[in-house]
Amino acid sequence: MFHVIDDEAMLREVTSAMLVDCGYDVLCFESGEQYLAYLNSPNFTEPTAVLSDVTMPGINGYDLALEIRKTLPFQKIILITGNPDSEHHKKATQQICFTLNKPFHPEKFLAMIASVRSCQQLHRTKQQQAYPQKCSIDSLFNCPFSCHD
Repeated sequence: MFHVIDDEAMLREVTSAMLVDCGYDVLCFESGEQYLAYLNSPNFTEPTAVLSDVTMPGINGYDLALEIRKTLPFQKIILITGNPDSEHHKKATQQICFTLNKPFHPEKFLAMIASVRSCQQLHRTKQQQAYPQKCSIDSLFNCPFSCHD
């Protein structure tokens, strides 16, 4: 299961369709606030990863990642942006697995999703709680869920 958060309906639909075509379940949200309400609801189902746009009305993707981390300290988070904000990015780099710049190539997106799934499966089998090593898959920062031993 993947959770997709984007204020633009078309981008939610395209992202969701790519994931569904690969056999994944997807829940979509129009805003960070809507997602946080779901996160704190009794119906919440933990996803493989949260994919969020950065620039949205209300809470932006960087601050949303920090809020998610308070409840789910080991949740995999991917931020998708057309306009990276270096100030927020510095604060969030230890909170997210990947950033993906728009426009992105579908093959790159799906390869990233496959990496996140592989990482999740590896860590579920090893039952590890912390992953301090640098992730080498299209990332410029230390992924808290690195797949490398």
